[in-house]
Order: sequence, then structure tokens, then C-alpha cells
Amino acid sequence: MAELVVLVSEIIGLCSQVGSGFKDYLRNVKDAPRLVQNINQEVNTLTGVLENLGTTLENGQISAPKASLSECLNNCIGTLGELEKLVAPEGVDDLEASSPSRRKARGIYRSFGPRTEHRPAPPFLEPPNSVNSSMSSLMQAQWGQEYIDVHRGQHSLNMNQQVPQRIATPSPKRPAMSLAARLKWPLFQQRKAKDLLEQLREQRTQLNFALEADNSMNLNSMNHSVKEIEATLGDSEKRMIIGWLKPHIDMYEFHREQHDRQEEETCEWIINSQGWKQWLDGGSSEPGGYQRFIWIFGIPGAGKTVLASFLIDHIAVHCRATGYSYYYCHNERNQDETIPFLRWIVADLSRQIERFIPQELKQLHDSGNFDIKALLNCFLVITRQFQRIGKRVYLVVDAVDESTKPRERLLDVLIKIGTDPSFKQVSLLMTSRDEEDIRRAMTHDKSNGGLLPMIVGRNPAYSTDYSDIYTAITMSNGDVMRAIETYVKKQVRRNVRFKSWEAGFREVVENKLARNARGMFRWVAGQIDILERIYLDRDRVMEALNDLPETLFDTYARILKSIPSEERAFARTALALICSNTSNIKSADVLVRASLHDVRHSAIQLYNVSVLKEILGCLVKVTDLKKRPVSIFRRDDEDFVFQKASLAHYTVREFLFAKSKKDGEPRPAGEFALSDVDIRKLEMQVVFNGLQQWGITRYQNQRCPTRYEEHCLEMSDSALRADRRNLIVRYQNVRDSVIPCLFPGREHLRSLKNEKLRRRFSKWRRLCAFDELPPGAQSSNTSSRRPREETGVLASLILLRWPEFAQKYLQDPKFENLSPEAKRVIWTDEFSIDPLIDESFPRTFVKGEPMTLLRLCVLWKRLDFLDLFINAGATFISESDIVFIALSNPYDDDDNDGSVTGRLLKMLLERGADPNPAGHIYTPLQDAVHHLEESWVQSLLIECRDANLMGDPDGEHPYGSDTDWPWHKQHPLQICRTTKPEWPDSDTMEDQVNKARRQIELLLIQYGARLPATPPLPPPEVINISD
Repeated sequence: MAELVVLVSEIIGLCSQVGSGFKDYLRNVKDAPRLVQNINQEVNTLTGVLENLGTTLENGQISAPKASLSECLNNCIGTLGELEKLVAPEGVDDLEASSPSRRKARGIYRSFGPRTEHRPAPPFLEPPNSVNSSMSSLMQAQWGQEYIDVHRGQHSLNMNQQVPQRIATPSPKRPAMSLAARLKWPLFQQRKAKDLLEQLREQRTQLNFALEADNSMNLNSMNHSVKEIEATLGDSEKRMIIGWLKPHIDMYEFHREQHDRQEEETCEWIINSQGWKQWLDGGSSEPGGYQRFIWIFGIPGAGKTVLASFLIDHIAVHCRATGYSYYYCHNERNQDETIPFLRWIVADLSRQIERFIPQELKQLHDSGNFDIKALLNCFLVITRQFQRIGKRVYLVVDAVDESTKPRERLLDVLIKIGTDPSFKQVSLLMTSRDEEDIRRAMTHDKSNGGLLPMIVGRNPAYSTDYSDIYTAITMSNGDVMRAIETYVKKQVRRNVRFKSWEAGFREVVENKLARNARGMFRWVAGQIDILERIYLDRDRVMEALNDLPETLFDTYARILKSIPSEERAFARTALALICSNTSNIKSADVLVRASLHDVRHSAIQLYNVSVLKEILGCLVKVTDLKKRPVSIFRRDDEDFVFQKASLAHYTVREFLFAKSKKDGEPRPAGEFALSDVDIRKLEMQVVFNGLQQWGITRYQNQRCPTRYEEHCLEMSDSALRADRRNLIVRYQNVRDSVIPCLFPGREHLRSLKNEKLRRRFSKWRRLCAFDELPPGAQSSNTSSRRPREETGVLASLILLRWPEFAQKYLQDPKFENLSPEAKRVIWTDEFSIDPLIDESFPRTFVKGEPMTLLRLCVLWKRLDFLDLFINAGATFISESDIVFIALSNPYDDDDNDGSVTGRLLKMLLERGADPNPAGHIYTPLQDAVHHLEESWVQSLLIECRDANLMGDPDGEHPYGSDTDWPWHKQHPLQICRTTKPEWPDSDTMEDQVNKARRQIELLLIQYGARLPATPPLPPPEVINISD
């Protein structure tokens, strides 16, 4: 069957050539014989029959004998060859006229002008050599087994593989028909033509009969295959799977925004063409016809996205909103769009056909993963389901260039859908810029040779040229130019400000803009924005028209230059926040408040959303939100329509981020130039400065935080637990914005009044654990005072586990230049920490217990902070019991072997902590020996140098306990020989304990340990009996 498939394709190409010859004759010969028209119609009818036959052959379900079908097809080739000779123009010999192999492929690049330009032909992806197991039955119906066997092992889908390439050569221009040829044909060839026409009709009838016998068989096979690959699910399960599959992108909403930008009479040029109708019908194989895969490309600002939205609307009407889907790539998502695209179209099309769920999609859902090949298979199965009900599938993919690089995966998938015969029921249209990687993927490479494998035994004179498999349409064409003229007139005439101009002056403006647009709708919008700013000054308008910027970048630069100096800080901040992919600003009113970051306080009330639109003009677009943005606070006074601001076009972002052309030259955007780092820094300054202004800008009696305050709280909390920490630490100006927000008791912390709010803002919740001690609760060695701000900041950094920030804070000149007395107060300030506020806090003390920075570090074993504080001048003069505090909780979840306690003890002792605090019932040395921890014992002995230390029998327990253990009154050597440490049980525990006893006893003896001598017994009392 594979040979027959190729043969049918060859004959379709020959029909196209013959039909083209007869069309030329009809155009050149006035009052051509009726016979010529009949032949032309018969050739067109035969083409349709052959296309249906090709589909049936590919399905492998033809019942007619192969030999008889091959004979009939070869007879068609002979008849068509003889017909072509009848209209061959002078200068073309018989062999060249009849041999398909001599005819060259036409160029594929179509514009709506003269068809004389020929460019490289597009890629072609062969059918895969194997299919997924869930697709096997359906693919067997689509491809005959013989055809699959021929291709097995040679062709397979590889998402990272470069598409095979091939260059098509332009065909020579067909010479005009001479007068002799025009006259000769009806006089001398009519009888032959009638005979050939009858032969062609007979051959077409035979082929049609073979088709009719197989139609019912193919439909039944397809119905059976679809049933086998459909998952058996209830409606709720189907909804759940589609909900899981659909990405977090609302393409419907995005399309509505693009629809609103459409302008009447600017996009109709494409749908009025014959080629568009061919695309809707599945593509055409005739020369100059549109393939089922269209690539529309153009320069930035040419209106590709608006055109795509218009075509989507037109397709929806054509197919009655069933069997079509679309996807807009967008730079703001900053992602590879391949998987989101496949997820969207599979979910979208599934909903259109009673939530059809392929088995493989059910398997994907069960696994919880997304796979490109599996999603592509699901899409293929769904297209077959549409085919079963007599529907094509239409796809429109806009702005492919806005997917992040590398774009190979997305381009491979699109080319696969657009060129692989498996997806022949799909008409695909994509738009993009003409960028290098896209161009490379869409062109051929001669080194890869032929596109289909050579089938042995075929006549090379009838080999089919498969190079013409997509249609490329450039936006630089006459129809777009005329559409721009219409656009200019409509924009100028509807502009309220321009109505003050007389008609003649408006016409001058329209002509100037239309002549200089160079195919860019976006450029026109920019010039109108510039003119709106100066429309009252006729001389300035004419001056601007006589000095129009050449490029979009020049246009944007002129717009920004026209912004008054006092408004530029606001404009720059707004543009930066709009450009950000991480600012998460949900509405335009919040954007306005955030953009007041560098605006002087007296001018703050002058700015609102309307002013934002007026200042930035065509650089941004402001659209209404259908739903109120989600908030965790309840507000009853929001009776306005929320809006969202975004960049009006991708080129605005490109302009703001553009580098200078040469080293030392200013960047195109000047003072408005941005970088990713600039934006991240600005975001942090905006939200933390907003927290510093908490409550100041609210209306009187407004208790609930504003949406801007909520935004600042949310984004700052996110920054404290993400990679933004590194950025904050790195830049001084950002740290300066953060530090005031770390002061305990700030208003934004007081707003977290209940547990629900605290859980929502998990990092700020930690700072709520800090509290001042009530009067009289301080230790005797500190006076009754409020902690210094520096103490609060450092305590907050401990609560946030942020030693990197603490290091920068302690090294800052503001801290280093503090007086010794001020620093002493910082280390001795007492406060309270509530460990129950956050479940991550260690439960090593209770709420209300007096705490200092040093005690907190020791109790929570934060050696990193402790080291920083000691290096900054902290001492333990006021912390006499700090060693006992270090030993208070020697083993915990993070230190189950006591190693951290050992390092902590060593650090304290080396930095001056008292190894033997007086007045306690036992000593730290006794405690260390009791736990049989050799490293602890060694650290204590190195500092105290006395292995015989014992506690004061009348002393206090270091932790206030009433329990009195026997070892409290024993000598360290005695404790070592008798203690039973609470170590984890193991098979070798006894050996480990004995080893520890020996090593510690040796260590004690080395430092002079001696058991006290047993006092002699008192002499017996002598009783004098005589008394």
C-alpha cells in the first residue's frame, strides 16, 4: 500500500500541473471551447477523488485488489500526461511537460502581491516509526501495515532533533501561449481531447467505486479504535482531570483583550483570499495554494497578534466554536511554552467534545506528571475523535518568539503538528517574528537528503515533491500597507483632541503617518501618542511630522523625553514594576501607590490611574478586571471597577532593557533603562518602604489595611523566605529599607492580631514572638528600660534565622561607631520571646522568661549568631551562668549526639565564659562527666585546670529544680565510674560506655583528679564503769 500512497500523491501533483495548464489556456484564449472547461472541471473532480483515495490507502482499509488499483492509477498518469501536451506552451518539449520529476517546486513564500518571488521551502517531518501503545489501534487504521513496515526504524519523533531541511529551486516562468498555439488546439486537437476526457471520466469512476466500497469499513474501524482508547470515567472525574490539566492561564480572557484592539477593515485582507478558504478546507496541493500549515511572520509592531485574534474569531464562526483552539505565548510568563501550550489545547478541545478523555491522559493524571510526547499523543487521539464526527481541528498559536529560548521543543511540536500526516486533520497557523532560530527550524538542510525514504521499484519520472508543505506569509505586503492607511484614518478621525483640527490639516497628518509607517501599526500608535501631547501647538505638530522617528525605539525614546521632569520618578517606577515578572501587583490602583516610592510627599495626592495612563500613554494599556482581586481582608468600601496595567507591547520591554550599541554610549532608554537587578532592588524598596508608611495614607476611620499595604505585607513576607534574601543582603540601599521594618512592635506587625493572619504571613509571624518584659520583671543586673532598636533588629534576625543580614548589620559604620556603653546595653538588654508563636522555635524556655541576645543564641544553639556577636564585642561579664545555660538541653532533635553542645561549650569557654560559676549545688564539670562526654570534659578542664571541682552543698540548683541527685555530691572520678548515661540503645552501647569511662578517667587523672581520703573512724568512747 505504501507504493500506492506515493503514487496517488504523484498523480495529485500531476493533476495540479494539468489543471494549471488548462487555466492558462482559458485565460489566454477568448471564447475557449466548452470542451476545455469540461476537461478543467474533470481534472479538479479527479483531484478530490484522489485525495480521498489517499486517505483511505493510508488507513490500510482498501478492499480493491492492489494490482487493478495500480493499473487504474497508472492509466490516469498516462491520460493526464497526454492532456498536458495539448496545452503545453511553445518552447517546452514533451518530456518536460509530462514528467513530474522535471517540474521544480514552487516557492512557498506568499505575499498578497505578484507571485514572482521564490524563497527556501519549509521542513517536513516524516510519520513516526512507532506510536504509543494507547494509539496502536487507531494508528493501524490511519497507516497501512505495509507502509509502517517500510518506514520502521527510519523515522521517529525526537523533540530535540533538528527538522530535516531541503531547499526548493524556483520554477522557470511559464512562457506565454503564442497565437499559433491558441489557434492550433481547437482545430487539430479536439477529437483527441474528447477521447482523453472520456478515458479520464472512466478512470475517475473506477476509483470512486473503490472508495464507496470502503467508506463504511473505515468509519467502523475508526469508531472501534476510538472506543478502545477512551478512558471510562464519570463526569465528575472528567472535570477533575481537565481541571488538573488546564494550566493557570486564562486564554479566553487574554483573547478578549486582543479582540478589543481589533480595528475594522484592517484584517479582512487575509480572509478574503482564496488561500484562506483552502486552509480552512485542509490545505491545497495546487501550485500557489495554501497548505494546512501557515506561518505568518513580520517585524515588531506589525500587528501579528491583533491579526491572530481576528482570525481566531473568524475560525470560531466557521466551525461554530467546535474543533478549534488557540494559544497566545507571552513574554511576561517567562517560560518555555511547550507544555503549557499542549496542556491548554488538549483541555480546551476535550471540553468541546463532551470532555473526551484518552486513556493516556488518564494515565498522565494518575502519575501527576506532564510529558510532551504523551500530551501530543492525547492531542492526536482527540483530533481523530473530531474526524469521526466530520470535523477538522483548527489551531492558532501567536507570538512563538515570546516563548523563552531555547525554543526548539516548541518549534518541534508545532512543525510536527503542521507537517506530519498523522495530524492531517489539523489546520495550524502560527505567528512570530522572523528570528534566526525560528527561520532555521522552518527551513531545510540539503545534507539530510530526501524527505521520504526511497521506495524500490517506483518510476523516478513520477516522484512526488514534498517540499511545499507549509505556507509562509510576510506582513510586509501591500494588503498590510493598505490596512495601515485605514488604521491611521480611523485613529486620527476618532481622536477627541484632534477634532479641533480642520479637515485639511487632519488629512496632512494622516498622509504623513501612513507614508512613513513602514508596515508598523505600533509605530502609528506611538506617533499619535506624541501628537496628543502637543496637539494644541500647530507648529510643534508640523515640526514633529517633519521629523518623524524611524524606529519604534526612537518613538519610545521621544515619548519618554516628553514626560515632565517632576513626573519621571513616578513614570520610571511604574514602568519597572509593570515590566517585572515577580512584582505580583494585582490592580492598577496598587501600582499607582507603589509608584509613589520616589515622589515627594506633597504631590502624592495628584496621582491616580487616569494620570498613569496620561503620563505613559501608548507604552501601557489599562484594562478592566472582571473580578475583584482576592484579598484576605474584608473591605466594604470598594465600589469601583478594578483595573490592571500592563505593557502595551512586547517591544516596550525590549526598549527599556536594550543595551547601548557601543561601549560608553548611553542606553536607548536613558534614565528609564532597566535591568533585572534594578527591578528586583526597586521591588524590595517599594514594599519595605510601604511597610514603613503603614497606616499613614489611610482615610480617617479606616481600620482595615489598604490593598497597597496588603501587597507590601505579602511581598515582603515572601522576600524574607525566598531567594530575595541574597539581594537584600547584597545592596546597602535595600537593607536600609528593610531594617526599620524589623523593629519589634511596628504597626504592620501589630496588624497581625489573630492566628489566621499570622499563619498567612509566616515570616512576619515569627517577629510577633518578641515582646518587652513588664516593669519589674528584669534581672537585678539590668535597669528597667526598653530594649534599644539595635537589640530588636538583632533579635528579629535571630528569629528569622538570617545570619548573613546580621553580619552586614554589625559591620555597618552606624553600628561600629556606637559607643562602648551603647554596645554593652545592646548585649545586656532583656526582653521576652514567646516560643509558642511558631512551631519551628525550640521549646527550651517559657514565655516571660528574661532573655538576652547571648542567652537566646545559647539556648537555641545558634553558633553562627553567637560568633558574630562575640566578634562585634559581646562579652559574658553579665552572663555568669552561661555555661550552665549551654548544658541545660544537651540533646535535642538537631543535636542528638551532643556534638553541637560540645562546639557551643568550647566557643563559650574560649571567649571568656566562667567555667565554674559559684553558688551552685554542682559544677559544669560534674555535669559533663555525668553525661560521659569527653569533649565537654576536656573543654572545661582546659579552662578551669582543676579536675577536683565539686559544687557547694548549700548552693542552688542552676535550673531552679528541687531534685537532688546523688551525683550532685560526688567527686568527678566517682561520677565517671558509676554514672549510667542516657545514650540511645544499641548492640555496642556497653562497649562505648566503658570506652568513654576509661578515656574520661584518664583525662581527669591527667589534670590531677584525686579521690578525697576517707576520714579515720573516731576512737571508741571509753565508759568508766566505776562512774
